[in-house]
Amino acid sequence: MKTLEKLSFPKLENEFLENILRQLVNQYAVIQIFFTREPSRLFSQLIIHIDKNSDAEQLQLNKWVQKVRNRDQIAVYFIYSAKLHHRFSLEQPFIELYCQPSALIYQNSAAVNPLTITTDWKKYKKHYSVFQERFYHDHELHNTQVHNLISEGCSNSVFTSYARLIAYDLDYLEELYLGNKSASLPLDERINSLIAYLPDIQKYFVRNSHSKYYLTDLFIKAKEASINDDEPIHKDELYEAVGIAEHSLYRLIEERFDELKKLLKNGLYKKHEVSCPIANELKDEILDIAVETILKSVEAEQIYLYHQITYGEKMTYYLMLIANGSGNDKLRVLTQSLKSKTGGKYDFVLICHSRNWIQTNLYQHQSFFATIIQGKYLMYSSSQYHPEFHWEVPHHRYHADLYFYYKPTTAIAFQFFTIANTTKENYQGLEYFFALFFLSFCRTYIFVKTYYLPNYLSSQALWELCIYADPAIRKYNYMIEQFWTDFFPYLDKHMTLQHKLSKLNKEEVDQMRVIVEKLMHELHHLVIEDGLLLPFEHH
Repeated sequence: MKTLEKLSFPKLENEFLENILRQLVNQYAVIQIFFTREPSRLFSQLIIHIDKNSDAEQLQLNKWVQKVRNRDQIAVYFIYSAKLHHRFSLEQPFIELYCQPSALIYQNSAAVNPLTITTDWKKYKKHYSVFQERFYHDHELHNTQVHNLISEGCSNSVFTSYARLIAYDLDYLEELYLGNKSASLPLDERINSLIAYLPDIQKYFVRNSHSKYYLTDLFIKAKEASINDDEPIHKDELYEAVGIAEHSLYRLIEERFDELKKLLKNGLYKKHEVSCPIANELKDEILDIAVETILKSVEAEQIYLYHQITYGEKMTYYLMLIANGSGNDKLRVLTQSLKSKTGGKYDFVLICHSRNWIQTNLYQHQSFFATIIQGKYLMYSSSQYHPEFHWEVPHHRYHADLYFYYKPTTAIAFQFFTIANTTKENYQGLEYFFALFFLSFCRTYIFVKTYYLPNYLSSQALWELCIYADPAIRKYNYMIEQFWTDFFPYLDKHMTLQHKLSKLNKEEVDQMRVIVEKLMHELHHLVIEDGLLLPFEHH
């Protein structure tokens, strides 16, 4: 066996890795080392052919393996001899490509069973086609089973079958990119491990958390329901969404097959030009300022400009942020900062939700979000690999729990009138009922018009969303403009209870009364007269 001094691996161009390999070949029964430098988006491949399975498993877990992968974009794969020869006998393209004689950087002259590849593309072509057709044949069998279950209405079985089909796709993605499948691991872990090699896979699965996914969680629930003979999971609307995710994996496999075919056929590596789609660059200076300001305060994944209107001399921009951990207070501060930086000449309406929250609530709000989350409205994205949402198809719009939003609004209006109409002119607490009514009205009105229930935003943001929901509501702007004081700051101030005497006079109360009357009439017409709730339901 060669000594430490004589061994050299100049092709690596990596002194740290060279030193490790010198130690390995002196301490373990290393048979061969293959290295292929890949100058494209793919990882360079370092395959270490070793005699014992126990050594291969132990060495694969070393910290330096992860280090060189992350730092140097070199994927290290330890494979023991019997397994390597078995995979080669199965005509696996990964082995055929990355264990070519041209990739050999070390061979133990004393080893009795090195891998030697002598075939060229013309001879290997038939074997490659057999390997590829095996995937297509078995995939079709899986796919047929899924669609048979869909036609039979077996909800839980559909999702568990889809889980098996996606696991089958991951088997091939792992074999074609990593040379080894990890079928014993949960789907979440397998998807996460593939991201480093195949960033596009992030586009097809919405995260529940840092390392978990919405669809894989659904598969687990369906499996548990089937085992425990529980009620079926009624998520028929997600069949198409799961199908889209699965088809996307299928397409990635097709692309990898085509890529490997070209590489094997050419016998060399050509640099791949990676096109990175860039969101439409908006030249509006105000929007540039808005994005810059938002990103200093919020770790946004994406920002959508979904609406803008001009009223008088003021432009209002409607922005939706997909981000984690941005509550109402932060949005209020951010809105004020944007107004300040633009000289008070522009208004901004900000809404923000996490990707997982949007996905989880699509059953109720999909029509609202599907209108906004479109490429033409995207003005910022932190990555090109954010997942598409698993849209429910068909999606049936309905006003779930409208009663629980409309009923409190009418009750608050009633309490307001009880105090406002007192002959003793005792208006204690009226300003708080007025503020609460306005908040309740806006949220209910927006929900009726758009199927979206906003958070407890500032009063002005809620009113601007009402105008977005239906511009006709702007006809009541004159009441806001004629209010005896600044309307929206007044409301926001009284969203929080304060222990003090009321100083309202009758004229001020009358203005409030007119606003509540007109807005309640508007809401009553929408909800009751248009038949969204039956008359007896709101009593």
